[in-house]
Amino acid sequence: MSWFGFDATWSFANPQLLWLALLMPVALLIRLLRRPPAKDFAQYAFVPFLPRSRRQHTRGVPLLLQGCAWFLLVAAMARPQQQQRLPIEEEGIDLLLCMDLSSSMSATDLDALSAAATRLDFARSAAVAFIEGRPSDRIGLISFARDAQLICPPTLDHRSLLTLLGDLQLVPEGREDDATGIGTALARAAVHLRDTPANSKVVVLLTDGEETVATDPSSAAIKPLEAAALSRDWNVRVYAIATGPDAEATRSTLQNVAATTGGRAFAARDGAALEQVYAAIDQLERTRFQRLPWRQVDRFLPFILGGLLLWFAGVWLRRRFWEVQS
Repeated sequence: MSWFGFDATWSFANPQLLWLALLMPVALLIRLLRRPPAKDFAQYAFVPFLPRSRRQHTRGVPLLLQGCAWFLLVAAMARPQQQQRLPIEEEGIDLLLCMDLSSSMSATDLDALSAAATRLDFARSAAVAFIEGRPSDRIGLISFARDAQLICPPTLDHRSLLTLLGDLQLVPEGREDDATGIGTALARAAVHLRDTPANSKVVVLLTDGEETVATDPSSAAIKPLEAAALSRDWNVRVYAIATGPDAEATRSTLQNVAATTGGRAFAARDGAALEQVYAAIDQLERTRFQRLPWRQVDRFLPFILGGLLLWFAGVWLRRRFWEVQS
């Protein structure tokens, strides 16, 4: 509840000084006791009633103003303060999800009870839960097969991101671009994160196979470890997720890539394990908040100004209207 603009957020730094407010009533009492007795005008004794003028009715106004001024000045000396809520500062994280769209992601071997659900379906479902649990982070999406494509740059518009994630289509089997370019995908992600202003930059890469593009000695494609070195130099941390029946073997090849950047590699042989991996990454990379949402702000200046204004108003009114002019 708030009274005249004051509520529980208000306090006094030196409340013991408020006792000084009692000096004003004491001073008034002494002044009344020391006032000389009124003179008896005998020549007007026969008059039963003399009307009082407006000046007589209001002669206590200057004293009232100065009394209020004293209370305000005492309150100012007690240092009134108010708690002010500050915006919570947070250390934002920019994330890029790299999703493997090679044709092998169409396999339906991650859950025997869901024969129609593909590896991509499970990966997409786990990614949706991951995104929805991180509303304060900018998250983007890269898809890759032989080449990598930026689908969505890091953004806080997670609704649009989820729509784009749901629209991902696998590369048809046997097509020329049906391959797994892990190094290309990591390099593309690191380039996009390199110049972002975030304090923490993370790539979460999901694949069901090993690198098949940069393995050819004649290929100019960047190798996974080379992409990992770039990521490390640009302060981009990589978490690699291997899924499918051969997840453990794939994870072992991705371990060096993740470790180079300060990240980790995970294996998820089924849909439940995939969700657990995303949950583990979610806990490893939480947005950090600086929890100092309040500060004490001094509010004595209005009390001082109000007190001085009332004091001088009382002095001026007394001299202007109530003191006898010689």
